[in-house]
Amino acid sequence: MFVTLEQARALSALAQEGTLQKAAAKLHKGHTAVLYALTGLEEQTGLLLLDRSGYRLRLTPEGQAVLLHARKMLDAERELVTTCQRIQSGWEPSVRLVFDGIVPIGPVLGWMRGLMDRGAPTKVSVSAEFLAGVEEAFERAEADFMMAVLPPLRTGLASHRMPPVRARLCAHRSHPLAQAKKLSAADLSEHVLLTVRGSDPRLSLPTAGLEVRSQLHLNDFETKKQAILRGLGFGWLPEHVAGRELARGTLVTLRYAGGAEHTFAPRLFHRAAYRPGKAGTALLKAVGAS
Repeated sequence: MFVTLEQARALSALAQEGTLQKAAAKLHKGHTAVLYALTGLEEQTGLLLLDRSGYRLRLTPEGQAVLLHARKMLDAERELVTTCQRIQSGWEPSVRLVFDGIVPIGPVLGWMRGLMDRGAPTKVSVSAEFLAGVEEAFERAEADFMMAVLPPLRTGLASHRMPPVRARLCAHRSHPLAQAKKLSAADLSEHVLLTVRGSDPRLSLPTAGLEVRSQLHLNDFETKKQAILRGLGFGWLPEHVAGRELARGTLVTLRYAGGAEHTFAPRLFHRAAYRPGKAGTALLKAVGAS
């Protein structure tokens, strides 16, 4: 079966306008051409689509059923035209981003706000993961971009530097660890280490390999900060998350001999063959990628 868009348009116009003449006028065609398209559609489907018994052509029940599919064809054509127009204008049909939750969300939100203000037609999907989960989600979702602090395992990716993310090893000021002038690994091991979905040796944190009696794994850094503020234990917090509490002295940087400050170097990745359009280029600019 080979049904053309011209045949689908003829059937839809007849159903909408009610007469062959009006359908022809709507399509800017002669009524003979429209009738020819409808007859061809009947031949292709092997069904009697038109009731010719009255003064006017009417759709049979079979014609009504075929009409539903004909209109789906026309809807698909319109979507294709719209997509092509968007691509020609430089806007991508969609942009999917996966980012590591340690990276500040502000620039990403600013990027999305900017797209909205510009009336961008690009469909945007953003999701947060952590550490190795970023690359896994990037692959699973076939995303366009990922912001990661871990070097990816896969090859064939273009990489852009982003501003560094600084973190501190923190505890609440009332926590026993906060009172010590100098802390060893043995001192830390007696207390609860708070982490966000575990850790990864590729981070090269000063606490890597530290064996502690208890750990608490949490879903995000805001929750981790709240747990530290409640005095449950100690852990690494990005300065953009804990800066206010550190400035007020509510949280303190621990005097750990192994080091209590660490700088992450996030990068924005995309497949080497991918060419960002207007939305992707705006993302690179918004997050300070170079």
